[in-house]
Formats: sequence, C-alpha cells, structure tokens
Amino acid sequence: MYHTIVFAYDGTAQCRDALREGIPLAMRFDAACHLLAVIPTPPALAMVGGQLPHGLLEKELASANAVLEKGVCSLRDKGLKVTGTIRTWEEPGEAIIHFAHETGADLVIVGHHRRSIFDRWWCGSVGHSLLDHLPCSLLVAMPRDRESQDNKV
Repeated sequence: MYHTIVFAYDGTAQCRDALREGIPLAMRFDAACHLLAVIPTPPALAMVGGQLPHGLLEKELASANAVLEKGVCSLRDKGLKVTGTIRTWEEPGEAIIHFAHETGADLVIVGHHRRSIFDRWWCGSVGHSLLDHLPCSLLVAMPRDRESQDNKV
C-alpha cells in the first residue's frame, strides 16, 4: 500500500511523535522512507537590506543536519531504508509538496503543532496547505503525553 513515505522532520516533539507513529507503518509495508527538513529562507527584504547575521544560513544548515541525522538513525535502527534531505524554501508546505512529487510519495507524515486560531490565521497552516496540494495521503500525528514519550525517539 505505502511504498514511499516522506516524514516532515524538524526534531520537535511533534515531529518525534510523527516519527513514532510512522515507523510501524513503514515497517509493515517495507517502505522507503525520506526525512525532510525544511529551513525557511529569509524574506527577500531582509536579504536586500543586509540585516542578516553573517553565516546565519550555514548555522541553520548545520543545526538541521544534526537534527535530521538523529531522525535518520532512529529509522535505520528499526531496519528501514531511509534518506535524509534538507531543503531551503520560503514556505515549508510548498517544499513538502514538491518533495512528495519528486520522491513519488504514497504518504506524507507530519506532526501537529497546536496553535491559537489567531496564530494560524496570521502565519497559515502547513497542514491545511498540504491537504489541498499533496499528490498522496497525509497522516497528521497528534501530540502525545510529553513526559512518557520524550525519550523514546
């Protein structure tokens, strides 16, 4: 059923929950797994104005790579085939959609970040944009009890 699964992964507790929920599915279907970390690009106005600290993108890439490697190791420890990819993109939802197309994903798994209605209106929702534009199924992992889950992945 699922041959290729993309996990949107940034190392947050919500994304670790998504990884935990997705691992049994990936194992059951012997799916190829892709962990995708998206680093939002700075707004063009800030880049033109020269307001960005020197080496900011390099620091973000190094941090994302360390987080991504932990997630990749978690999947490999379960015997799964996995690759890790970092993309810089203005809108994380667009990056996930493009990556799902590129990899021929059957399923995308994301963690749910609880936010206020105002925050969702102001900043948008990655999950909602994925629902309308993904070429495949979407699994949204809901937050779990932090105390009992934080050290498992």
